[in-house]
Amino acid sequence: MKKTLLALSLALSLFGDSADELLEGFGDTADSQSEIVDESDALLDGFEDEKPQSDTQIAQSWTKKLGLEGEFTQSMAYSYHDSNKPHDGLSSFKSTLFLEYNHALWDGFKLKLNGNAFYDASYQFKGKSKFTSEDIGALESEVELFDAYIQGSLSEKLDIKVGRQVVVWGRSDTIRITDVLNPLDNRRPAMVDIEDLRLPEGMIKFDFYHDKWRISPLVIVEERFNKNPPFGGDFYPNPQRPPKQKTPASPAYALSVAGEFSGFDVDFYLADIYAQDELGLPLIKHQKKMKMLGTALNLLHESWLFKAELAYKKDFVFLQKPDEKFDRIDTLLGFEYNGISDTKLSFDIADKHMMDKNPLFEQDTYQYALRASSDFLNATLHANYLISLFGKKLDDGGFQRVWFKYDIADGISTNVGLVDYIGGSKLFDAIDNNDMIFMDISYSF
Repeated sequence: MKKTLLALSLALSLFGDSADELLEGFGDTADSQSEIVDESDALLDGFEDEKPQSDTQIAQSWTKKLGLEGEFTQSMAYSYHDSNKPHDGLSSFKSTLFLEYNHALWDGFKLKLNGNAFYDASYQFKGKSKFTSEDIGALESEVELFDAYIQGSLSEKLDIKVGRQVVVWGRSDTIRITDVLNPLDNRRPAMVDIEDLRLPEGMIKFDFYHDKWRISPLVIVEERFNKNPPFGGDFYPNPQRPPKQKTPASPAYALSVAGEFSGFDVDFYLADIYAQDELGLPLIKHQKKMKMLGTALNLLHESWLFKAELAYKKDFVFLQKPDEKFDRIDTLLGFEYNGISDTKLSFDIADKHMMDKNPLFEQDTYQYALRASSDFLNATLHANYLISLFGKKLDDGGFQRVWFKYDIADGISTNVGLVDYIGGSKLFDAIDNNDMIFMDISYSF
């Protein structure tokens, strides 16, 4: 499977040209008509026949008048498990409804609310007695509020945003170095990209603009932590239940200073926050804060975008060593190439270096990520490939994913792909047999 995926991804990255030019310029036309509108036989020219609206267009028009948008998705996944595992075969059959409401308030202020609800019928199909209560509670059904904020301008140079929100730091689309503010939904790892995994937190955020700089202090008033794989689920690697931890009540603080210039941009970050659990490391003690000083850089040259991130993270506290603190330096280098029509290639390499040696973890954690995406058929077919590997010699496991999204019609799309988990470490050996085929169909309104 791995050779097939790699060959397919290379082919996609080499053939990025689409047939847009062949279809441009063609459209529906309507003949002008004249119409008698009153008893005086007045003639009004220039009216065009209107094309009847589809049911999808009517629904979209109605919801937009209310400021409401949404998407319904029916997805399924088939997993190559051992036959004695409960998620073998039909791993998921999930129905998801996402709704978003936008409303203009006063003097340029606006309100945004969104959230979703899902139900996974595979637990009912297979019988709930096969699953742990933690697995059912985490993945069978959920209703959650995501973004919920008010945003606006206090003056010409000062904006404010209050409520549940996502704040993205850093440059990489795959590896988190300075992107430390929002937790992730890691319950089914590697199935989707980080941009679809971030969980919003309650924050008060200001943006002050001066010349080419933006200064953004923020306070996190609602602390949340990663949603990790539940005990007894396919991706939980240990035989013991994880310990329960209290959510801290005191706020966290952060500051970013960003500058945009001709050909490059640079950000500086300062944070005093509660750390999140990370792949391959012991569990973080939730009650203890971590401090971070970091920077991120983008440099544009013709079709190349070069990126770099550097972060010094201080005072990690792990549950296995609650009385000790650990420091770490994280670095990332990467690039994106857009010189092929309708195609983007990117590559990132990162090292997370613990300042102190300890048998709890490797002193250096290396991660590599190669990504390729291309559009075909007048940009209605989107092909993507991602491989992420760990270890200095790329031998500590990882995953690869290939997926295709096709726009069937206005507001209707489908997505199909597969994920291959690669063994090589204790963590990835535990989920190596979780390879999965997935597909979904979505209706946006």
